[in-house]
Amino acid sequence: MKYSFRRITTSGNFIPEIDGLRFIAITSVLLLHLYGGLISNDGNIYVDNCNYSYLVTIIQQGHLGVPLFFVISGFILGMPFAKFHILKEKSVSLKKYFLRRLTRLEPPYILVMTFLFFASIYGGKSVYIKIASYFSSILYTHNIIYPDVFPLLNGPAWSLEIEVQFYILAPLIAYIFSIKSPSKRRIFLATSIIFFLSINCFNYLPFKSLINYIQYFLVGFLLVDIYVSDTSLLPKTKFDFLLGFAFFLMIWISGIVEMNSNSQKCFWNLIQMISIFLFFNYVLIHKVFKFLSFNLITNIGGMCYSIYLLHQPILDIFGKHLVKFSFSKYSFINIPIYSILVLFVIMTISSLFFLLIERPCMDKDWYKKLFKESLKFAQKEHFIK
Repeated sequence: MKYSFRRITTSGNFIPEIDGLRFIAITSVLLLHLYGGLISNDGNIYVDNCNYSYLVTIIQQGHLGVPLFFVISGFILGMPFAKFHILKEKSVSLKKYFLRRLTRLEPPYILVMTFLFFASIYGGKSVYIKIASYFSSILYTHNIIYPDVFPLLNGPAWSLEIEVQFYILAPLIAYIFSIKSPSKRRIFLATSIIFFLSINCFNYLPFKSLINYIQYFLVGFLLVDIYVSDTSLLPKTKFDFLLGFAFFLMIWISGIVEMNSNSQKCFWNLIQMISIFLFFNYVLIHKVFKFLSFNLITNIGGMCYSIYLLHQPILDIFGKHLVKFSFSKYSFINIPIYSILVLFVIMTISSLFFLLIERPCMDKDWYKKLFKESLKFAQKEHFIK
């Protein structure tokens, strides 16, 4: 059997830059949780007094990887609808659309969450709490039922509930692409982005939902509108790489700025949103960051779902025991060793999971093939007997 890390796409149209952007997003989240997991469990006393405050401040912005995933989802899910409305290509079958989401994403998710549930039975909290958390996560309602608590079995799963809400509403929201005038369509999208961004700056919602993050998905819609139209908002120049890199830095810098009022928060969130849009524009439209198309980058980015599902449980289990061993009296030796070992375990297990579980589910007909093979096997066994 031949194994490949190359993502299988429904349309067969592989955009390497998308997986390059996924690489940035998953790396951001991974470093954030790696730092949190190791620091909270590391009880070693070190003789050095190294100041990691600047590095920590940067790493703590890793939560921005989640909004980047939302922008990517908006771009990917919006593409077939944009092609239909703007380019007059074939219509999108809603049956196939929802079936694809179900058969592609649910098996890996349910498998991981179910395994974590049974593995957690031996833990400290009551089985009832774990059962309740398990089913609320499986049904994508944990954010609503337990608004102030991350999913017990797998903390990062909270964002997948936001993704599912968007998956359900995307075909309806995509009617935005039916506006015939490109300028009116894009102005409407830009206005909607600013509107929802403002709502979330000045109003507190009782639980996390799509309303909190829809502006990021709409940025993805705006990007795909420009992408399929084969147009560019900005002229290409010899400074594109520097400009793109500047906007990339601004994404993280705008998250570091201290905000003392809702108005300041709204202003810097808008700066950050514009920076995300322009950075993605330079990656996807101007294609100036060639290294984001390298195989190693796209392979890791392509299996980001597996990494996202597995990294926190691995950190909780392996990382917690690893820090009990001290390799040195110096933090600048111990922490890199811990990080390398944990990342190695995460990437190894995630790679195996991707090859054996997630990637086969990318084949839109995998369940049909599985049923056919199972039927053949049953008939063969019956014939032998």
